[in-house]
Amino acid sequence: MKILDKIVGKIEDYVCIITLIVMLLLTFANVLSRFVLHFSLSFTEEIVTGLFVIASLSGTSVAVRNRSHLGLDFVIGFMPEKIQKVLATAATILALFMCGILFVYGVLMVRQEIFLDQVSATMQWPEWIYGMTVPVGAAVLILRYLLTLAGQFVNGKEGS
Repeated sequence: MKILDKIVGKIEDYVCIITLIVMLLLTFANVLSRFVLHFSLSFTEEIVTGLFVIASLSGTSVAVRNRSHLGLDFVIGFMPEKIQKVLATAATILALFMCGILFVYGVLMVRQEIFLDQVSATMQWPEWIYGMTVPVGAAVLILRYLLTLAGQFVNGKEGS
């Protein structure tokens, strides 16, 4: 379990780093092009938008791993430790459920994009390429929450 957690953690870290660097470079190139050449690189906005979804979902997974995701720590902190553990487990199960919904609807969206043969506005790439970021990101989040849930049951603490 710890090996899988480390592998997934490294992948999350590298995905976050690479997507943010590429987003920064593309946006900088577009801004530079607008001011110097008076010409917008419109394709960069399309790619950056797709990368933003990847960065958001992988960043969420990193936040779950580091136990820095949003929570009601102020309210829960005043409760007895047993109740805190029960609420942490319930929150993880609810998050798994939500990620499962995100995954299912992401797959349905990709299926529809393929069926309708949709292409992106600027680059004319198949929309499902961008759409795949949603179910893949949701799958990574599901894996992260499963690792967290396993850690809660095995170690009796929040996290794996």
